[in-house]
Amino acid sequence: MSIEHTQIGERIRKARLAKQMKQSDLDIDAQLPSTAISKIERGSREITTSELIRIARALGTPVDSLTGNSDGFIYSEEIKIVEALREIPFEDYKRIISMLEASVYYTAKDADMNKKDSLLDLVSSLASFMKNDQRPRPIEKNYNNEKDIKKLKNLH
Repeated sequence: MSIEHTQIGERIRKARLAKQMKQSDLDIDAQLPSTAISKIERGSREITTSELIRIARALGTPVDSLTGNSDGFIYSEEIKIVEALREIPFEDYKRIISMLEASVYYTAKDADMNKKDSLLDLVSSLASFMKNDQRPRPIEKNYNNEKDIKKLKNLH
């Protein structure tokens, strides 16, 4: 595990304790599997960009305060992009995420080893955005509203 991930874990722990939160509560608030925060804080589990964003939101703290990155602008821009993507129609959202995922994947293939892991992690995060998106999905184009309404009425 890299020093950076260990330091991020320590910062998350300090922020969580400052908010007087239990690890299990932060797991729930950040929509993470149980014990994820414990492992992240110990530095035994890496953290994805999307997880970092959710943890920062749950703690009510800027992402850059958890990363210690002086370039907090980049992370705040990532948050704005993620939030903007959630506002567009789902089909457009799916198409954009797929294009970004492919673009980052091919960039990672050609990147040096230091950047490769981060880029591949970003690909994984992008894929999870679509999988974890809880917005209502569009109704299928061949949906027959009258027929289905009759079926529903006949149930009573």
